[in-house]
Amino acid sequence: MNQLLQCNTIQKKYSQSSILKGVTFSLGKGEHFTVVGPSGCGKTTLLRCLAGLESIDGGDIILNGKSLAKVKPEDRSIVLMFQDALLFPHLTVVENVTYGLKRIKITKKDRIRQAEEMLEKVKLIKWKNAYPHELSGGQKQRVSLARALVLKPDLLLLDEPFSSLDATLRESLRGEVKELLKQEIISSLFITHDRDEAIEMADRLAVMNNGEFIQMGLPYDVVTKPSCLESAMIIGEGLALDEGFIPLHELILVKQNETIEPNFISIPGKITAVTVKNNHRYYRVSWDKGTVLVPSINQLQQGEMANIKADRRAIRKYLQNEEHRRKVQ
Repeated sequence: MNQLLQCNTIQKKYSQSSILKGVTFSLGKGEHFTVVGPSGCGKTTLLRCLAGLESIDGGDIILNGKSLAKVKPEDRSIVLMFQDALLFPHLTVVENVTYGLKRIKITKKDRIRQAEEMLEKVKLIKWKNAYPHELSGGQKQRVSLARALVLKPDLLLLDEPFSSLDATLRESLRGEVKELLKQEIISSLFITHDRDEAIEMADRLAVMNNGEFIQMGLPYDVVTKPSCLESAMIIGEGLALDEGFIPLHELILVKQNETIEPNFISIPGKITAVTVKNNHRYYRVSWDKGTVLVPSINQLQQGEMANIKADRRAIRKYLQNEEHRRKVQ
């Protein structure tokens, strides 16, 4: 895969606070890279720096082999798609999509043709003459996506664009978006604090915390083998202990008075919710360091005390080497 983007030790400060602390990573042409992390960890600031809406205080951003340090936002082949659709209310759907094309020296007829072709791809051609107030939230985001993709950018930045949508629509739309990006051969950098969304959208996944990447790799590897406690708590599906991580499939919830076998650990917790996942009953359990979703062969009740049980041999040790954590690219 040819390299499209290289970010070298990007730094960003506001007053005396460091928001980005030497972020380094690369992105290949056609690759879909996702950054997951808690609110306030620097995800949006990273996107704004890449788009040129914020200057960087150190490091460099290289796109297609050229530094963007002195390149204006409008001259970068990068488009940023925000959480809100930000459509012009006085323009129709097709007019919104063609708006960005006005900077390109093509005829009005060609602008409309390209916009309609993109609206066909995002399944909105029937609404091309509608106004934003006539659209649903999901339709507005489709228009926003069409407006971004019709420019054919080298890189599309997505700032949690599905966060305002309901869960069912969010799940269906993110799958459609990734498929469309692959069809158009457009690279993307997607940020979110939702672990399921991060995993589904990513070819490669980075975990961000306090302004730096603490782990990077294939989604399955990152989720099942967290490199540190912080990464396990952000992205891991399982139990994050101080000494290591236990994957979800190694956990089971048992009644509080059940005998625990030798070489097994038992962690007390309180059931705060009961749900169904993949046709199996799961329990949301609150313990002294957070919450975790755990299966059980027993039928338990919300509010009941229970024990999270696992074989000690299932504990996966963290990679505590600090140099490794700082060189995750």
